[in-house]
Amino acid sequence: MLPCRVNVNGQAFRLGGAPQMTLGRTPENDIVVNHPLVSRRHLAFVWRGNHWAVVDAGSTNGYFVNGRRLAEFAINGPVQIRLGDPNTGPPVDIVPEHAPRPVHAPTPNQPVGRETITVGIGGPGRTIGRTPDNDIVVDDVLASRHHAKLSQVGEGLVIEDLHSVNGTFVNGSRISRAVLRENDVVTVGNSDFVVSGGTLLRGQDASVVADGVQVTGVGLAVDGNKQLLQNVSFNAAPGTLTAIIGPSGAGKSTVSKIVAGLTNPTAGYVTFEGRNVHEEYEALRTRIGMVPQDDVLHMKLTLREALRYAAELRLPTDLSKQDREQVITGVLAELQLSEHLDTRVDTLSGGQRKRASVAMELLTGPSLLILDEPTSGLDPALDRQVMKTLRLLANAGRVVLVVTHSLSYLSMCDQVLLLAPGGKTAYCGSPAPSNVIAAMGTNDWAEIFDFVATSPDVAASRYQSGRIPTPAAPRAPRSGTPIRAPQTSMARQVSTIGRRQVRLIFADRGYLVFLAVLPVVLGLLTLVIPGDKGLSLNNADNSGEAVQILVVLVLGAMFMGAALTVRDLVGERPIYERERAVGLRPSSYLGAKIVVFFAIAVLQAAVMVTITYAGRGTPGEDGFFLVGSLELFIAIALLACVSALIGLTISAVVRSAEQTMPPLVLVVMVQLVFCGGMFPLAGRTGLEQLAWLFPGRWGYSAAAIGVDLTTISPLAPQTQEEPLWEQTATNTFLSYGILIAMGVVLTVVTYSRLTLKRKSQPVAAQRV
Repeated sequence: MLPCRVNVNGQAFRLGGAPQMTLGRTPENDIVVNHPLVSRRHLAFVWRGNHWAVVDAGSTNGYFVNGRRLAEFAINGPVQIRLGDPNTGPPVDIVPEHAPRPVHAPTPNQPVGRETITVGIGGPGRTIGRTPDNDIVVDDVLASRHHAKLSQVGEGLVIEDLHSVNGTFVNGSRISRAVLRENDVVTVGNSDFVVSGGTLLRGQDASVVADGVQVTGVGLAVDGNKQLLQNVSFNAAPGTLTAIIGPSGAGKSTVSKIVAGLTNPTAGYVTFEGRNVHEEYEALRTRIGMVPQDDVLHMKLTLREALRYAAELRLPTDLSKQDREQVITGVLAELQLSEHLDTRVDTLSGGQRKRASVAMELLTGPSLLILDEPTSGLDPALDRQVMKTLRLLANAGRVVLVVTHSLSYLSMCDQVLLLAPGGKTAYCGSPAPSNVIAAMGTNDWAEIFDFVATSPDVAASRYQSGRIPTPAAPRAPRSGTPIRAPQTSMARQVSTIGRRQVRLIFADRGYLVFLAVLPVVLGLLTLVIPGDKGLSLNNADNSGEAVQILVVLVLGAMFMGAALTVRDLVGERPIYERERAVGLRPSSYLGAKIVVFFAIAVLQAAVMVTITYAGRGTPGEDGFFLVGSLELFIAIALLACVSALIGLTISAVVRSAEQTMPPLVLVVMVQLVFCGGMFPLAGRTGLEQLAWLFPGRWGYSAAAIGVDLTTISPLAPQTQEEPLWEQTATNTFLSYGILIAMGVVLTVVTYSRLTLKRKSQPVAAQRV
């Protein structure tokens, strides 16, 4: 922890003994400043793992750096802040004590420097990374401990990636080793370096960074010539809040997703910090935070748990658990959510949940934040609270874009983009009444919306006539899906998603009780079947007893497996879509789900079969490849796992959780009828072949072979001339082989649906 000195009111305080110190007016603070502009708890000095940060603690009057009010400021050198007022507030001088100070990358809150990095020819090279032992230290959680190496060799200046998690980029393309040329841009985490005169310069010109977001002539056509957006252009500078408004069907959400790089335009282009978002998405995606309209949080987790799992998925693997906790603490402090750290998400208010969704995006320190309808469904007080939060986020130096239907607090914004139906621009400028009246003839937004909705072409024509003509924007440089985002290892993603899934199950007590009780009830149902022979040799008077017991076990396995998973994927689809956009592999996501649900399905099958054995006795010792009792359990457990895959497939196909029940009932009932235990199927042309399509048929066959059903129930109608149930190697391998093959097919179908969601670009077909 690097020491730092704070001077205020003639007193000196030293940061470094604890990861956080508070400053405020009341005695419980570590640093007390008795001044009317200072709040009870005004700000906190927080250690971020490799630097100190000044974080506003929800103060009334805030603090200011160079005349700007900030929510968080990274301390990378001597600086003076003022409390409560940029001119008359009490001054606080902050001086880092460590010397010599390593070269640090600029943050969004600081001006960009032009420090020169030189490397001697034939020397050992200079390392770039997050920790202080590097020659070039990048204060960024997205940079690895040792991220890249810069060397001067005969061919020129060479950059090598040191197996970093998020990659090293040259001109937007991820590289392992590259020879650098004049004006090349090297990206490490969220920091850029420019090659100039054979040396590496930290950062770009201030003029480039100040460009922020530039949207130029963006258009989007679907289905050939259906225009969702037409020639949309606007700029948004750092430190500004832009509202995107308009009637339904105007394309507001479509614009936001294009700016975020999630959808590609068919005309025009988008740049951020002087770089094309869609051409260099892989390098820029960590600088862009996108908060969709749906909450991207698991409601049954606490805020701490949700952010921990998100941090594991998004931050480098070499970041320690303590470092991740410090990132989470800082993000929550900035959003004034620290007191809700251990609160379950479903108990937070609507405004708090939306801020929690923002916190997920701020983990990677994005300098562009886009929100889609964050105030939808909120009351006016919460609406104002969310907009105030966005204002503070913009004040910290970020570009913030918000899609909203709410017009009550547009005065907090620096700019308003008003879209007309058909994706046409009707107004773009300041929300100040004088500006709006000059352009629209009135500042009554209800009247403006009515005019724009009924006369979109007229509104767009008026706006265009008042602008300086610009040449038509070129066609978008690429089409199709954005470049694949950098990803952490598959093993790490599987571990994180798997552990989160287990925690979700235990956090939902109602669901947990259902999972525990279901196999017990199904196992007890086997005790209702009349007879006293169980799974041993049945006599002529009760020849169908064993057949009926297997029907209950097979039905139980099919129902338990499918019910376990049928609502899972559809229930967290918005979360998955957002996590995939920031690097989650569909294979890791599905693989983790399968591992967890298979374990639960096997455990449930074990409980159900154990109760059956306890009440009805065990099968004989003459199974085909193992003892009958173990072989029957394996067959039932395998069928339960395949049924879990059926549930996942249904969940991946349907559009809402409410649509899962009809296919679930249909699948279970059809398999029950065609499993072969209800009535004979052998020799019934058409029905017998149709039954081959259902896992229940092969699961029952495997179970029947395990207990040698044709021997213990020779007089049952179902066993007459049923060749699949005879204990032969062909029947055994056929039954298990087809079950496994069906599981593979179901997995492939589910995986294809998970990948199809991005490939189809559904947002482009919506009129939002």
